[in-house]
Amino acid sequence: MSTASIIINSKSSRSPVLAEELLYVSKRHSDIRPYVLEQIEDLDPALDDIEKGDSNTLILAGGDGTMQATITSAINRRRFDNQPNYVALPCGMTNVIANDCGLQGPPATSLDNFLWRRGRGEINRVERPLIGMQLSERQEAIYGFFLGAGLFHTAVQFSRENIQRIGARRSLAVALSTVGFILKTAFDSKNEPTPLPVQIRDANGELHDRDLSMILLTTLNSLSAGIFPFWGDGPSPMNIMAIDHPRKHLLWAALNVLSGNHPDWLPKAGYHSWKSNEMRLRFDGPVVFDGEIFHSNPEEDLILKVSEKAAFLV
Repeated sequence: MSTASIIINSKSSRSPVLAEELLYVSKRHSDIRPYVLEQIEDLDPALDDIEKGDSNTLILAGGDGTMQATITSAINRRRFDNQPNYVALPCGMTNVIANDCGLQGPPATSLDNFLWRRGRGEINRVERPLIGMQLSERQEAIYGFFLGAGLFHTAVQFSRENIQRIGARRSLAVALSTVGFILKTAFDSKNEPTPLPVQIRDANGELHDRDLSMILLTTLNSLSAGIFPFWGDGPSPMNIMAIDHPRKHLLWAALNVLSGNHPDWLPKAGYHSWKSNEMRLRFDGPVVFDGEIFHSNPEEDLILKVSEKAAFLV
């Protein structure tokens, strides 16, 4: 069996002992090479060393941002002759990727169980398409799975300031953030957020100008806490949901969508969902991509394209 490598981002979790627990588990298995990141700048040197060896399994112990940075570096720098199989170990403050295609349960315990199962050949492999995001035509793509803008950025800020600050994390943080923000927004009629004017060009080249409250995109099959606010049909891998501005019947719409119901009145009220392989957006505002915040340039297209896949072992 080839050696597996584990990258442990010690700054991803608020638990100071988690990295030690994961190192202890890795030492119990002779075919594991651990790398501990004290800062995200340590990632590329770790990957430089890993690509020199024979690892075809790369265990990522961190949050969504750690996984995004690792997969992006592997693809853009063509580090491996064949892309490795990843293992998503949920060790960050947001773990949407691991919730869909990663190991479940306490990280150290789930890692130990996985390594024993790997030794017996009792593992499964799943693939997920990647969203390649380019902030301009000249920039290399950043690869990830879940993107949002508009009110979603406000919701992320709300989560960091009000939910994660009090110690909630992982799926609980997402659930509390979603419910809390919906309630806050739905009943706060005096502070209607400003619209996000967006030019949307779809894969067919059709251009749509819209004032949005929020837009979300993902190639995952599920999100944290059972939330999956997408209902578009078709074979394309990128799920998209957009809410027009001004938002209408937000609480009633949220109760329906979050419970898996998609009544016919949703599009008329400004709630839309569809699938695509590629989109180009043009707007001025922050973008949250796998928990990392970027800023779009209103003078250039934000390009979102599905062209790569990542494989995960579970």
